[in-house]
Amino acid sequence: MPVGDDTWYHVDGGAADEIRLQQFPLIEGGQAKWSFVHIEDAARATVAALTADPGKYVLVDDEPSSVSVWLPGFASFVGAPTPKVTTAEQARQTVGEDAVYYQTRLSGGSNAKAKRELGFAPRTLEWLSQSVVRIGETVVSGRERAQAVARRI
Repeated sequence: MPVGDDTWYHVDGGAADEIRLQQFPLIEGGQAKWSFVHIEDAARATVAALTADPGKYVLVDDEPSSVSVWLPGFASFVGAPTPKVTTAEQARQTVGEDAVYYQTRLSGGSNAKAKRELGFAPRTLEWLSQSVVRIGETVVSGRERAQAVARRI
């Protein structure tokens, strides 16, 4: 999924709006893995691919994130309440079969070839690495924070 200015997954993007309005639920534990890429990183890699060997280059982040991790983290980042949790059956009725698939069965991509052949170096998702917070007595940041939030829902 592309992230960055003027994308769906930006603080002012459509996903943020849906999450703020509680229209983007966490379905069946959100175990599917999503891969993201910042549009500027994808643009740099695309330019590099123009002079590289022909082939398929997957431009995604280094660590695909389960929906149960990135969705609460993104919600927090955009100032939205924690997403509601719903069953797959309830989600089919309200948001459709595709949403159920994307949150329960999708697997993330691998950027190994792009890193090796294009020098692709994707940035870390801002909403998973933006701040350090105290959870209980332990100081955590980024991905750890989002995982701790995910464990609470």
